[in-house]
Amino acid sequence: VYKTTDGGETWERVLHVSDDTGIAEVHMDPRNPDVLYAAAYQRRRHVWTLLDGGPEAGIYKTTDGGEDWTELTRGLPRGDKGRIALAISPQNPDVIYSLVDAIEGRGTYVSEDAGASWSKRSDYVAGSPQYYQELIVDPHQFDRVYSMDTFAQVTNDGGRTWEAVGEQDKHIDNHALWIDPKDQHHLLNGTDGGLYESFDNGVSWRHFPNLPIAQFYKVAVSDHA
Repeated sequence: VYKTTDGGETWERVLHVSDDTGIAEVHMDPRNPDVLYAAAYQRRRHVWTLLDGGPEAGIYKTTDGGEDWTELTRGLPRGDKGRIALAISPQNPDVIYSLVDAIEGRGTYVSEDAGASWSKRSDYVAGSPQYYQELIVDPHQFDRVYSMDTFAQVTNDGGRTWEAVGEQDKHIDNHALWIDPKDQHHLLNGTDGGLYESFDNGVSWRHFPNLPIAQFYKVAVSDHA
């Protein structure tokens, strides 16, 4: 993790696990910009192989803007772990959702005390964690979380149970999701087959065929006109 305090003119490395382990995600507590969570991912990808995971994977937290970091371990799987997904509840930022790929104990984990401890909610992780493994929290409904996967999943009970969002008339392989802040039923979904829109939480989708592009990995909307 690198940090800049001058708009990108200079950068300082504030979190380094090892040369074999990078940071896949960083999330900021909406109440305090000095509180950050980072998911470390030990990985090497070569033409001939993928070294997917290891003992250095884990979740780190800072409360002072990155000056000091603590690895969060209580309740989480030990040993070799793969890619880890993180998401903070906008309704209660002390609640953090995570998908943990691990040799033993892989599944959906939730912390209700800002990462101090974790409990396993289910065995679900993305079908191919190194390729998907990303969570998007519904800003309208507490404990409703979407998971990007070959077939997108959603939970309405904080990860205890998961069900398919729906892929009718839509390409699979989901990577990006935007939820309308004014309408929880309005979704934009980026997939390997392009961009899709739903107004009924994924029951039906319409494709944007005028966009000659594929494999969306992020969707963002500007607040400026």
